[in-house]
Amino acid sequence: MKRFALLLFLTGTTLFVSCSDDDDNPFQANESLIPGEWVLTEIKSEDGKASTTIQDIPVSGEYNVSGENYDASVTFTESAVETEPNTVVGSGSFTLVFTFTFLGIDPVEVKQNVPELIGSGDWVVDGNTLTTTVQGEDQSYEIVSLTEQTMTLKVPIDEETEVESPAAGTLTVTVTGDQIFVLTKQ
Repeated sequence: MKRFALLLFLTGTTLFVSCSDDDDNPFQANESLIPGEWVLTEIKSEDGKASTTIQDIPVSGEYNVSGENYDASVTFTESAVETEPNTVVGSGSFTLVFTFTFLGIDPVEVKQNVPELIGSGDWVVDGNTLTTTVQGEDQSYEIVSLTEQTMTLKVPIDEETEVESPAAGTLTVTVTGDQIFVLTKQ
């Protein structure tokens, strides 16, 4: 029995040590590719979860985010003076489409017009994190991929929001997941 246990231990150890690490060549964003005008081409969500309480009963479900009527762009300008900040200017609009599924019933779709992508302010990159400062508020985006033509940004969502329900009144909904923005350079 000791030999069998030792064999299992050695086999497990060998498998553990011999497995390759997928992060041997981690993605590193090339900041020099960011300056320019970028057009929003896709919005989506990953692992979207929503939960609330209705009449003292916890209710949870899933949500998906997508977009339509894309007419939004954002221009990143790198400062020529090292002591001056890089600037970002958003323009145009798009429609954000939330699709919620609770308790296996038909999905509920909510559309919201978003008048501007990101806003106007400053930007900085630290590793794979793009941080914008708009009206004194910082927003960090993980740069998931970046080429000369395409940039994909991810924002983790973990917040509470108030939602008006005709049947239940005002609900406090906890929303988690990731929101993905895909931009194409002009």
